[in-house]
Amino acid sequence: MSFLRRLEKTLDERVRGLFAGAGAGTASQSEAIELYRDALDQIAARATVGRRGDRVFPFDRIRVELRAETADRRVLLEALFAPEQMIGDIRATLVEAGVKSPDELSVTVGYPAEAAVELRVLCEKTAQPGVPAQPAVVPLAPMRLVTLTGCSSARDFVAERPHISIGRVPEVLDSLGRAIRRNDLYFPEGADEANATVSRAHAHLRFEAATGDWRIYDDGSSLGTVIFREGRRIEVPAHAARGVMLRPGDEIYLGQVRLRCDPA
Repeated sequence: MSFLRRLEKTLDERVRGLFAGAGAGTASQSEAIELYRDALDQIAARATVGRRGDRVFPFDRIRVELRAETADRRVLLEALFAPEQMIGDIRATLVEAGVKSPDELSVTVGYPAEAAVELRVLCEKTAQPGVPAQPAVVPLAPMRLVTLTGCSSARDFVAERPHISIGRVPEVLDSLGRAIRRNDLYFPEGADEANATVSRAHAHLRFEAATGDWRIYDDGSSLGTVIFREGRRIEVPAHAARGVMLRPGDEIYLGQVRLRCDPA
């Protein structure tokens, strides 16, 4: 069993032990655990290639900001996002990903009242005399989407712009025949049986320059959007503000159409 699967089991046992019979419900607990996993994924995704060609994590300070609308929600998140526990989990996640962990690492967790999103992860490098600060914006890293099931407009599609729309038709028209959306990657109806399960405006991808992550968002599709990662099913909620972060090797299901995420 991989570390990430062991971690998920450990988190589930930790939360259920703390809140058995009280507090947040099972759905809230599962969502909070997924949020914790998402934070670890975002941190691991900030690894870079070192001077010797190895993968390193060039930061030594991590700040996690969470939105807690209720007191029960905050208690649940505080139980999961304990800084000392997170440091150990971050180091283990980096090792699992083949990334050299920094010698010194600090983690702080905050709950700003004005938080606009559920989760925000900030990675920083302690300033040293004569060394420029790390850039606040991460350059766009292209991502490849390979069509595995269904027939797409481009079987080997490279996402090179920060916003990529996906659907069944090249253009979505309103009741007056006016174009209201253009899909960069589409699955023409009739080209394959699976294509009919893709909505006209099914989903979109967005590159987050602040973190260097690609995220996928479901745009209210009829049959939903799902990710499979290491055998684990991850639902992409419709119209969710946060979406779900993508990792290389993820398989995306748009209805019955299947895509794989690869480095470009």
